[in-house]
Parts: sequence; C-alpha cells; structure tokens
Amino acid sequence: MGKVTINWAGKMQFIGDDGAGHQVAMDASPVYGGENQGTRPMDLMLMALGGCTGIEVSHILQKMRVSFDSLVITVEGERADDHPKIFTRMRVSYHFRGKNLPPAKVAQAIKLADEVYCSAANMMRAAGKIEYAFIINDQKYPYPYLEKASNA
Repeated sequence: MGKVTINWAGKMQFIGDDGAGHQVAMDASPVYGGENQGTRPMDLMLMALGGCTGIEVSHILQKMRVSFDSLVITVEGERADDHPKIFTRMRVSYHFRGKNLPPAKVAQAIKLADEVYCSAANMMRAAGKIEYAFIINDQKYPYPYLEKASNA
C-alpha cells in the first residue's frame, strides 16, 4: 500500500513527503491565497501520468533492446468547466531522439504502458480520454501506429 504525508507549510502551501526522502512543494495561485511557491496538485497529476508512462515505455523498450538518446514527454490536460474540474481529456506526446528507433516498437511500448502497466494511466482513463502521440527525430507518427499505412 502506498502512503505519503502532506504537511501544511502556511497559507496555501503544502509539502508532500513520500517517506523515502523525496518532497514536493504544492501551492495555490495568488488568486486562491497562495504564493505560487509550489506545483499545483492538478499539474502533479499530469506529471504522474507522464512519469508513469515514461518509466514503463523506457522499461519496455529496454526489454526490446531498443535504445534512445533522449526522451521528452509533454502532457496536456483539458479540464471540465464545472467543479470538481477534473481532466476530461489528456494528451501525452513522446519526443524521442536516437538512431534506428523503430516506430512500430515505440508504438507497441506506448500501447503496453497505457493499457497494461501504467497504473496512473489506467486510473486517469476512468476520468477522461487519454490520447497519445510520438515523434522520433522530429518526425511525427500516427498513433495508433499502422506500419502498412506509414509505408504507403
């Protein structure tokens, strides 16, 4: 079972502690009485989605013996207009750099991470749609990736 501790640090700031020595500062914007001294909790949720899928994609590609030089993941989230203003749509984009990165294997790793291994994606999908995209060395590929369509 996971467990974290959240400590109030004054005004609207809280410090999250994972029990393993890692801390995250969270704060509200000045509009809500905060001082902008930490990440917004909803942004942390987007980071969790990107981090979780990134870890899984990297691990799966490693098992496939596919290496890459760099990976940058961007995650965007659209929120509902009314409270509780949950994410109703999220977009995750993987930007890879490296030699000989096979698009079919990258797409397969993303699919496995999303559908099977990433707990954050599987939880967040209950709230809204998650869309994926991947770019290899500045070339964008469709997702889901259909190898025959890309060779046409």
